[in-house]
Amino acid sequence: MSLATEDASLRRSLRLVKLAWVCGAVWLYITTGAVLTRYAKLVELPPYGYGLLAALPFAGSLFQLPASLFLERYGHRKKWFIGLGIVHRALWLVIALLPWVLPAPWRWPGFLVTTAVSWIAGQMIVPAWVGWMGDLVPARIRGRYFSRRTQLGQLVGLVTTVTTGFLLDRATAAGEAALLQMLSVALAVAAGAGIADFLFFLPVRAVESRAPNAAVSAAGLLRAPLADANFRRFLGFTMTLTFGTGFLAQFFWLYAFEELKFGNATANLMLVVIPLLTVAATSPFWGRVMDRVGRKPVLLVAGLLIVPGSFWWVLMTPTTLWPWYLGVILATAVWPAIELANFNVLLNLREDESTRRQAGGYVAVGSLAVALAGALSGMFGGAVAQACRDARPQWLGIEWTYHRVLFTVSSAFRLLAVGWLIGFRDPKAVTTRAALRYMGTNVYSNLQQAFFLPVRFLSRLGAATYKVGKRRH
Repeated sequence: MSLATEDASLRRSLRLVKLAWVCGAVWLYITTGAVLTRYAKLVELPPYGYGLLAALPFAGSLFQLPASLFLERYGHRKKWFIGLGIVHRALWLVIALLPWVLPAPWRWPGFLVTTAVSWIAGQMIVPAWVGWMGDLVPARIRGRYFSRRTQLGQLVGLVTTVTTGFLLDRATAAGEAALLQMLSVALAVAAGAGIADFLFFLPVRAVESRAPNAAVSAAGLLRAPLADANFRRFLGFTMTLTFGTGFLAQFFWLYAFEELKFGNATANLMLVVIPLLTVAATSPFWGRVMDRVGRKPVLLVAGLLIVPGSFWWVLMTPTTLWPWYLGVILATAVWPAIELANFNVLLNLREDESTRRQAGGYVAVGSLAVALAGALSGMFGGAVAQACRDARPQWLGIEWTYHRVLFTVSSAFRLLAVGWLIGFRDPKAVTTRAALRYMGTNVYSNLQQAFFLPVRFLSRLGAATYKVGKRRH
């Protein structure tokens, strides 16, 4: 294959990976928004079940170790990724049908079991995804590429969320039966879009940087990552952060519906639409910054900025939303930095000669650590919700529902997570001080451009008018 042909093939593959996420985002934002919480309430999921629901994606990560072992021994990453990915998404069609094929007492157990199997399949493809993208996407553009991919998905998620919120409000007004029908239709649409996501990968290049090794064992796969002190620090950070945030997803929605008295459209606006717009606006910035300054300074700065993110919800009431919600928006703006940096730590292991051979093991150990922390986090959140569901003590002028207790605990664990980064080594990173100067310069430049944008627009409009107007003699 000539160099020009190879470049064209790579560009086509990168475009397809981006386009696939358009469909994937439809699945994601339907199955993690108001649709899922409303569906869970209608199938009468008990309070502790919401903690289990939050824990299922993390518990499914436990299956990444056998998946990594299989891929290290036999390869076939592309077939593994597409095949299991289609199963993962198709099971959401089964979830959509459960209320119509199971008696009422069996609906919520069937919902949890089917969701669990779906997440097991979904998590088993992660090692294949990380390895494939690590070989496919050139290292010099990874930050920018994945930030743009994320941004595209967020724009699709914005449209999806607004649409589903509008439809759910219309269905709610028509009664519980109409709402259940609409929820089932929405989940079926999500399943179809999710399957299409993986079909886009059929023409993508199947790149493998090294041959399978049939002699690899589970112990050998785990030994090198666990012996790496620097990687253990990274694990400490990700595990602590995951434990402190893993239980939040479902309880944010319950808090919005039960305490802040949001409707479907308002909840989608506050919990999905505004965060989506915020993240879409900041993802390219963080991608550029990380490509320039490295991962450690980005993690340190972003880690400190997200600490109060969940606590601002504690201070909200139905009449005092926006002053505290601005703090939530600030924390949301830096979440892309955490996600991009964590993902790039795993991707860049394939660039380091000392870890290239054990890259699959690093991914597996990282996944196991997150799985353990996330599963414990979900069970912790569910236990607190079940034990404190009727308690509402007053302290510091705040009514401490179980939601507010969980949000406060989350902020505390976010602060503890940052401590793990102090000794973390990132050889290619600049100092945190230099990174802050670079970030400050970029933020100032972007704000300056935004401020003068109306002036430039009027200036260009005036110039165009002058050129097309009649010249006076």
